[in-house]
Amino acid sequence: MKRHLSALVVAGWGALNGVLLAVLGIYGESSLVFWLWGSVVALLGLAALAVLASSRSGPEQQVRYRVPNRGAAAAIPAAFGCFVVALAFVYGLWLLALAVPLLGVAAAMAVRGTGPREE
Repeated sequence: MKRHLSALVVAGWGALNGVLLAVLGIYGESSLVFWLWGSVVALLGLAALAVLASSRSGPEQQVRYRVPNRGAAAAIPAAFGCFVVALAFVYGLWLLALAVPLLGVAAAMAVRGTGPREE
């Protein structure tokens, strides 16, 4: 089951949305809500099947992912830092206390070229 864990995650997400759809039914929502949320549950089921089919067709491709450039590992903390800066404009400038260190870490990683270690 370890090989098909990604399909299980997507299917679980769809099942959770199905439970939420049932909760909406208990509270008596309109039919439009059922059509919209039901289509989301159906699309998640199809996505789970697609992920399962892709993991069965080429499981050797999902063993390891490498970042091509060692400085490219800085993209994730930089993205989170920019996201927190955007949140700071909405929720207050105190969030800059979180964003500035994140952006500093991203800059240090980009300059030093820190990334996943090669074996």
